[in-house]
Amino acid sequence: MRTSLKYAVSTAAAMLFGLSLCNAGKPVVIYQVSDPQLGFTAKNKNMDYEIATMLKAVERINATSPDVVVFTGDLVHNCKDEAQWAEFKRLTGEINPEIPRYCIPGNHDIVSKTEKFDMGPYTSHMGEDRFSAEIGKVLLVGMNTDYLKYTEGTAEEAAQVEWLRETLAGKEKGGVSIVFGHHPFFLDKADEPEEYFNIRPDKRKIYMDLFKEAGVTAVFCGHKHDNYVTADGDMPVVTTSAIGKQLGNAESGIRIIVCHKGKVWHSYLTPEEIPDGRKAVIRKVLGK
Repeated sequence: MRTSLKYAVSTAAAMLFGLSLCNAGKPVVIYQVSDPQLGFTAKNKNMDYEIATMLKAVERINATSPDVVVFTGDLVHNCKDEAQWAEFKRLTGEINPEIPRYCIPGNHDIVSKTEKFDMGPYTSHMGEDRFSAEIGKVLLVGMNTDYLKYTEGTAEEAAQVEWLRETLAGKEKGGVSIVFGHHPFFLDKADEPEEYFNIRPDKRKIYMDLFKEAGVTAVFCGHKHDNYVTADGDMPVVTTSAIGKQLGNAESGIRIIVCHKGKVWHSYLTPEEIPDGRKAVIRKVLGK
């Protein structure tokens, strides 16, 4: 299965929400961390705010030992700022090396203008733009939604679609598959019109149909810097707020996803709300 050659990352955060299916044995704990976007608050003059929130996240990750951490894009605010990339790597380098990390790009990690689309800033620092990983019967798939938002009919997008089909077909019988992206496919309703924070309807339908055909359990995204929990039919579609600067009513946080005994739960928590120890985290997310 495909993983990043240089780096890998993911995010965990809030709002209790039960789904179906999953590993019937040991709980699988996934932290989704989205939009650290170093430099956003001070408009690239400094990274003080984002460094502080990321340090809190790293401390909680190390204290609670999730099975994997997924960073869902916008790692930096200015993709051409080498200091921002270096600081992101320094901060995430403080995560216990025994905890796998996976990463996908956001729009601030690349040159996203349609007339000059360039993945180079991201791939030169982080490696490949998508990943897949298996933990027990849980299949995690991270995709590059920048292709959906900023390019049209490219060979790169076509290759990713084929990769998604092949990768999602590898889900174990009775297992769970979770797709991570940066841009939400939609925020409230599957038929909502396109705006800055979502994917346009015709493009959205192609991927939603692909996911439902493949039996995807849930989709988790970021980008909005606020929380939205909705669904397309029986498939939950969740937007996770930022560990960095907020644009809505949420506080800086992490989405914690727990797969156990045929179900998936998730909860968005601020670092201060995350209890000490892995078992305590699982109990909190499961509401026990």
